[in-house]
Amino acid sequence: MDADEKRYNLELGLKCNRFGQTILSHQYTAYPLRVSPVFYLDDADFQRAYLYVMSTSPGLLAQDELNVSLQLADHTSVYLTEQAATKVHSMPIAGSKATTNYEIEIGEGATLEFVPEPLIFFTDATLEQSINIKIHPTGRLFLSEMILPGRLARGELYQFNHYFSRLQVSSTCGELWFTDAMRLEGKENLFTKTNLFASSPMIGNIIVVLPEINLEFVSKNVENFEAANCSGLTVASSILPRNKGLLIRAMASGTHELKKFLKNALNCVRRSIDQPLLPNDL
Repeated sequence: MDADEKRYNLELGLKCNRFGQTILSHQYTAYPLRVSPVFYLDDADFQRAYLYVMSTSPGLLAQDELNVSLQLADHTSVYLTEQAATKVHSMPIAGSKATTNYEIEIGEGATLEFVPEPLIFFTDATLEQSINIKIHPTGRLFLSEMILPGRLARGELYQFNHYFSRLQVSSTCGELWFTDAMRLEGKENLFTKTNLFASSPMIGNIIVVLPEINLEFVSKNVENFEAANCSGLTVASSILPRNKGLLIRAMASGTHELKKFLKNALNCVRRSIDQPLLPNDL
């Protein structure tokens, strides 16, 4: 292997079989990541594949590096999530950190819904993440994340070091569509005692890429809390450059409220493209 070649902990390639059903065409796993068998949970859409990523480690430790590659062939449809939350453990030695890297490619007419479980930051934890996505102009993406700034049941709030996430989305032809970066401070955060952060410690981020869809209509539906029966939330959304999609930020009082909001947001996106809603068991 070349010195510059990245060693992946998880590689997944998906394609359509002759019936149009999404199947795994390539699978490689290395410690600590594993992947479930493919499930087909939508009675109204037998084509969409549901997959769960599992980890055999206790969480992310200092100097851990996880690399994930996802390749979605043309017209595939995938819902990808995790079996459990990811714990980012204490890293008391100065300069130590964990890193995660995602390389994702979405083919023509393909759809990826990537809905990970929460990141939980312990005291003195540091995590840096990069996500590079290449997507065909007709491809679709729903990417979310949930951030718990501590073990809230123990009264541990914003005692980590920092979380830094970089996202880049471009076309499969190499045209840059947009980038996003977020640095969330822990101990050095000056706003943790303000009413907003204290009452709504849970943070959620969503990136939606939808071709030829009325994005303002989707945004209004996502922010319609009464219709979704959601409460304890502060949400803002904005349309991405060149009308490629939506960026949605949310703050919630608890994990249940945020998960409910994310599920409703995904269902709003599915309604906008006339697809079956999420199964009740998710």
